[in-house]
Parts: sequence; structure tokens; C-alpha cells
Amino acid sequence: MPLTLRTILAMDVLTAGRPEVLAGEQSLDRPVRWVHVTEVDDMVDLLGGHEVVLTTGLPLVGPTADPERFVTQLAEASACGLIVELGPRLPELPAALVRQARRLELPLVALHAPVRFVSITEAVHRLIVGEQYHGLELAQRTHEVFTNLSLDSADASTILAEASTLIGAPVVLEDVGHHVVALARHGRTSGALLRGWEERSRRAPVLDEAGTSGPERWLTCPVGLRGAPWGRIVAPQQTHDPVTTAMVMQRAAQALQLSRLVERDATRLQSQAQESLLQELVEGRVQDEADGLARAAALGMRAGASYLPVVALFGPAALPDQIARQRRARAQLETVSDALAEARLDAISGGVDDQGVGIVLALPRGVTEDAALEALATATASRAGALTPGTVPVLGVGRAAGTLLVAASRMPATVHVAEAARALQPSSAAWFRSTDVRLRGLVAQLRDDERVLGFAEAELGPLLAHEAEHGTGLLDLLRRYVELRGNKAALAQATHISRQALYGRLHKLESILRVDLDDADSVLSLGVALLVHDLRVGRARPGPGRRGTTVTS
Repeated sequence: MPLTLRTILAMDVLTAGRPEVLAGEQSLDRPVRWVHVTEVDDMVDLLGGHEVVLTTGLPLVGPTADPERFVTQLAEASACGLIVELGPRLPELPAALVRQARRLELPLVALHAPVRFVSITEAVHRLIVGEQYHGLELAQRTHEVFTNLSLDSADASTILAEASTLIGAPVVLEDVGHHVVALARHGRTSGALLRGWEERSRRAPVLDEAGTSGPERWLTCPVGLRGAPWGRIVAPQQTHDPVTTAMVMQRAAQALQLSRLVERDATRLQSQAQESLLQELVEGRVQDEADGLARAAALGMRAGASYLPVVALFGPAALPDQIARQRRARAQLETVSDALAEARLDAISGGVDDQGVGIVLALPRGVTEDAALEALATATASRAGALTPGTVPVLGVGRAAGTLLVAASRMPATVHVAEAARALQPSSAAWFRSTDVRLRGLVAQLRDDERVLGFAEAELGPLLAHEAEHGTGLLDLLRRYVELRGNKAALAQATHISRQALYGRLHKLESILRVDLDDADSVLSLGVALLVHDLRVGRARPGPGRRGTTVTS
């Protein structure tokens, strides 16, 4: 904890002098770098900033003394305070000195009993040097901790936990949409720490570097590449040492960015022959249909009249290391393989995503897509419970094709369908096609992408900040306006607001958002941004679930 004038005044060597604070009480907690003793009245070239100045008052008495100028010099030099020992030469401080110190908010302390200045400087300097050594030791320990975490590819929760331990306070990681991604509570309850988080966070502007922000004086640090952060670390509870806290948070931000890059570039294991074949088919490395069918037949898949790409996405799981992820990937493949065998379906399968398994079903003549999907969904649901209790994998279905190569080439699009379907609210549907997810599914899939979040923030940020501060219902009004496609007459009827009052509120919306609500492009952009926002807060819901409809190639 950095040394402050308040701490110095509590030391025995100072309390013996019966100190009295006459000005600058609110500035007693500034960090003190050094203690300087002076009996001269010109301090311009003697101070470097953050010193406490001790004097017996010689610069404040005599025909040439200028107390106001003296204290102004100290304030301009960023001194932390002035301590004056009263005595026969100076029985009390000049009123002009006290007034000027109060105006400049410079701490001014009078000592009513004599003290040995050498004892003060010796004691304070000993503490300052000790604090500097402690800071160097903590910096070295911080370097070692986060270097090891980076080498171990630690996840966000582990990195935050270490940062929280080092600073002795809770730490939160949020994305650019002000939603909490991970946190280390440090003994506090999640409810107390995160209550009203988004609204509180919006009141704390995002800074380009570590610093204090917002009315709660949060210490924050951006995470991501310079100029393109994808989140920020927040210490919502004030710490004893902001400088050390900022240093720890900066190292944590670097470790989080490295972890993100390693995770993004991780090579998916290809542990089975079917997975290898599927990867080659998806990537277009198999150019001959006969060759692909021959290799598939060697792996147990009989030729079909048509081929249907399917992706099974399993629920996310927090796994500590790559070995655990490999084990889970193998378990997912085994679950799908067992389900295909139970459903008596011919197929090849393999990992296509960290949480997904790609499948190409070979449908014999006379077997419909719905019948095969029904059998696969039932078998997969019955076997997935052991892997992810209480959840059922999401099945995304692509367009069927007459050849194996074409069906496999549609696997990336099928992955997008499955991801979009999983991002939506729970549905009774057993599988999803692109016609089931549409724009809502696409936005739901991309809602955590920093570019999409940045777009939504750019469109709605001023309005969300205004609503967090005033709560005037303008966000709901904008949502109804978009739903009614800008029909003001219908909006007035639906909201039971007079035309004149409605026009005033719409004008207020336009001034906050700085857009023209009569412009079709503006309404379209705001509609997409609202969809992103509503999906993020769990407001938007999909249409009723369907079992799926047959789509011919």
C-alpha cells in the first residue's frame, strides 16, 4: 500500500508533535514519494512532485516573506502537503497561508509541539524504500504468475482468479456489450457484485488504457489489440494501491489476449478415420466421387440415393486443458457413432467444431429425410445425457445432395445453421434447417462477435445510456416503432399516446440517436441492433418450434 500523508501523520514520531490539519483534508490520501526539509522561500527548482515539505516556518516570517506565494509554489510543484512546526518564531500560521492552502486544496498541517525532523525523514524514508522493494517483489511475482498462466494456456476464470488474489479484490471480465464473461468474486457474492451491472458499467466510459472510470471510480483495463478491444477487466471495488492494481490488470489483460489467440488457433484433433475422410471431403481434397464413396464404404457406409449433411452441437463445457477437451471430443464422436448405430443409419462422422460433430447421412431410396432425422434425434438424445446431463444436442440440417462430395461441401453452412439454432431460446424442435433460424438465428449466432456488439453499441449506446440514467421508456417506444415499420398512426394507437406527444418523443429519440427515423436504412439498422440487444438480454424469442420440413436438393 503506498505511503500517504494520512499514514505519516499517524506515525508516533508525528503524533508526538500534536499535528492539526488546517487545510486539504480531502487530499491526505495522495501517495507520498519523499519528505523534504526546507527553510528557504524559493522552492521552484527543489521539488520533483509528490513530496511532503517540513519547515519550522522560517520562509513564512520576516519582512520579505510571502506565505501565499510559498504555498502556491508547493501546489504548482505537485507537493503532497506542508507541515509547519510552530514555536516562538511562528506561534501561529498566517491567515493568508491557511486561506491559500484551502483554496488550492493543499494539505497544511501545524505541529503544536517540537519534533526532530531527522527522525521524521528517517522513519518515512525507511517506509518508502520498503514499499518500493515490496512493489518490485510484487511486480516480479506478477510477471512469473502470468507468464506461467500464458504458457499453460489458462482459461479466463483461472487468469481472473490469480489477478484477484494479487490485488486482494474482486475482478470482472466483460465484453464490449457490457455483459459479464467471467469473474473472480474474492469472497463477495455474485449478486452483490453484479447487481445492475450493465447500467453501472455504461456509466463508466471505456478507456484506451488502464485507469479510473465512472462515478463508482472503477479501475478498468481494456483487453485486446490496441484500438480494437474485445472486452475489459474491471476492479469494481476500490483497492488500497491503484498503481499496483493497474499493473496486475495490465498483465492479466495480456494473458487473456494470448489465451484467446491460442484457443482460436488450436488445431482440432483427427483421431478417427471417418473424421479424416470427412475433413478431406469438406475441404475439397477429395475430387473424385467414386474415390470418396469407396473410402466411405471401407469405413462401413453404404452408398445412398441421396446424402444429407447434419451437425450435432453439444452444450458448452468449461474444460481446464487440452487433454480434457480431447477426451470430450472423443466422447462426442462416440455418442454420435452409437446413436447412428442404434438408429441403423449409414453415415460418416467427425468433429467439425470444438463442440460439434459433423455427419453425412446416406439415405437409401424410400427413406425420407424426416424419418432419418427423427431416428437420429431420438437416439442422440437418449445417449447424450451421460455426456452433458440435462441437455440435448442441437441438430442443424443442411440441404441434401445427390452426391457425397456436394453434401460434404455444404457442411460449413450446416454448422452455421446449428450454431444459430443453439443461440436461440429453447425450442421444441428436434432439428433445425436454415428456414427455421433465418435472420434471428444469424444474429443470435453472431451476438457475441465484437464486431456485431460494436455495431449494436454504435447504434443504441447513447439511448441505452440515457435509459440507464433516466428510464423514460424510449427504448420500448423505439422497439414498437420498428415492429410497426415506422407507422406512426399505428404506433400512437398501440401506445395510447397522442399524436403530438408521440411526435415529441420520436423527436427526442432522433436527437439522442442522431438519426432520421423516417429514413428506411436507419430503421433497418436500429432493428438489427435491437435484435442483437434483445437476444443478449434474453428478451427476443423465436417462433414456435417445428419438427422440420423436407427440402429437396
